Amino acid sequence: MNSSINSELAALEQTCKALIRLRDETAARSLAELVVSRYTTLTQVNADDAKRKFFTSLVEDFSPDVLALKDAVTAYQEALDPISAQRVWNAAEAPRLDLFRSINLASDGIHTLLHMRADLLRFKDTSLSSVEKDLEYLLSSWFNRGFLELQSIDWQTPAKTLEKLIEYEAVHEIRGWDDLRRRLEHDRRCYGFFHPSLPDEPLIFVEVALLHGLATRITDVIDAPVPSNETTDPFLPDTAIFYSITNCQAGLRGIPLGDFLLKQVISELQLTVPSLNQFSTLSPVPGLRRWVDEENIDFEVSETDLEKLAATYLLTAKRNNQPRDPVARFHLRNGAKLEQINIDGDLSQKGQSESFGVLVNYIYDPETVAENHEVFINENRLVVNPKISALVSKE
Repeated sequence: MNSSINSELAALEQTCKALIRLRDETAARSLAELVVSRYTTLTQVNADDAKRKFFTSLVEDFSPDVLALKDAVTAYQEALDPISAQRVWNAAEAPRLDLFRSINLASDGIHTLLHMRADLLRFKDTSLSSVEKDLEYLLSSWFNRGFLELQSIDWQTPAKTLEKLIEYEAVHEIRGWDDLRRRLEHDRRCYGFFHPSLPDEPLIFVEVALLHGLATRITDVIDAPVPSNETTDPFLPDTAIFYSITNCQAGLRGIPLGDFLLKQVISELQLTVPSLNQFSTLSPVPGLRRWVDEENIDFEVSETDLEKLAATYLLTAKRNNQPRDPVARFHLRNGAKLEQINIDGDLSQKGQSESFGVLVNYIYDPETVAENHEVFINENRLVVNPKISALVSKE
């Protein structure tokens, strides 16, 4: 590291130590702004080594007092009462939690804390995991469902927010403003969760196509012409297709937002588009090709073989006794049913490289979502169309 970065790092560490000692909120807010500014400087110059040193200082200088914690545990073992239990809790809480709470006083404090956790997740350094877990603990409480607001996003939404959709879209690239406008036409919907501290930033958003029947190819969704909606010929879709769900904040990874989003969006659509009677995803299978490569599976890319291969992967490939595929795991845990495997669903370069072009429909039936979720959680059983199960059971 060069001398200027070393100097900035040293100043950041000293400012954090000063901040945690302050009890006056006005003075603390001023120092918090300084912490945010100095961490932002490290980000702007891509000073990952300096950031690692900063996080190491949070481990070394802002961890619980081991002797105080030991004494509190000993006292609890003797007393076994609620007061001594609370003292153990207090002694076990790392001082860096108070530091993070103080940083949140800054005008851009929450953004900085999200960037910190994103950096920690990117580093994948187990020696820093305690810092990352403390941030996860705080962010989980600050971004719980009670603080989130579901907002409909349309062409009248402020441009600052619409730009974020183009920037963050992670499933099917938005190819400029014309493409975005098409995705916000009268036969489309877009919803996002927003937090009061980040009013212009969606935390997660879902794009919805209103159609007749299940969509099996992504081009039938994103390249479809806009249907007529004249008074004499009203547009009355019967199926809502969730074709893209994007988590926008890397610092919130692992904090459940999508679980609530889809269920609330379904409730909203039932109220606003009463002609709908079916709710489905058109989802990627992002781990399929990687699994084939890791297992050294030799197969011919025919429709029959590919459908069976995808079914085998989705139903039998496990990680921690749950579906290995992250998208399958998310939807099946959330109460959806694995309904249909679509060959040649996504012929883009990304679709081919991830899953040989396979896309999947997961059905969200409002009448059975809760039951399906319980089956997944309590019985570790997947709710699957029997036709797909039969592909795996065939010799």
